[in-house]
Amino acid sequence: MPSEIRSSDLDLARRLESAEAANALELARATTVIEYELIAGGCALYAGPGSPATHALGCGLSGPVQASEVDRLERFFFDRGSDSLIDLCPMADTGLIAAVMERGYALIEFNNLLVRPVTAADSALAAQLATPDTRREWLDVMARGFETPLELIENLPLYGDTLLVRDERCAVIAAAGGSIVEGVAMLSGDATLPEARGRGLQGALIRERLARAARAGCELAMCCVLPGSASHRNYERAGFRLAYMRVNLRRARPSP
Repeated sequence: MPSEIRSSDLDLARRLESAEAANALELARATTVIEYELIAGGCALYAGPGSPATHALGCGLSGPVQASEVDRLERFFFDRGSDSLIDLCPMADTGLIAAVMERGYALIEFNNLLVRPVTAADSALAAQLATPDTRREWLDVMARGFETPLELIENLPLYGDTLLVRDERCAVIAAAGGSIVEGVAMLSGDATLPEARGRGLQGALIRERLARAARAGCELAMCCVLPGSASHRNYERAGFRLAYMRVNLRRARPSP
């Protein structure tokens, strides 16, 4: 485990990207509705056009990437009627970086990948684990919290530990996900209903997942956030620091 978080740490980047790719693979295997393929050292997922789970991640950190691998990556998406979508680490192989530049990939957004060591933590949050019986409530909070049409996420499976927070009327008002791969706790899917924001729920969910990660023996915790967002600020308050900025890229599917 690194004694400090450094944005120049290639080994750390490889560990985090490898953990995310392995996590994506397990997510795909947890359901029959997400297709996947291992390409360029990473994992490409297809969960339908427009789904937030449709993208490639972890690519280009395990060695040189040849043009033929980029061709295969693009065919994976294009053959399924999707644009080619890549979450690109800035320390990825230069061959992959050159390929996305030459092929006219467009910028979608930036994501800050934040990380912190896992230490013993306390949490008094009254959260419950989502189950198949409460999956619909989780999806509703995700759709409203992220302002995403429900039809784009309704095929996503429950994977890892998904926590739900209820109000005094027992209605779900916040949710957050977490999974563990190779000693890395991945915190994701933080969603709070608009009317319940400003109560510190996300911060409490972060502390609860860190406490669970510590009990599971994790060394690191990581998350991806939009730069300057409320989530960015909440994770920094919880001790997370920038490892690197990741770029989300798209190449439009060629017209038939």
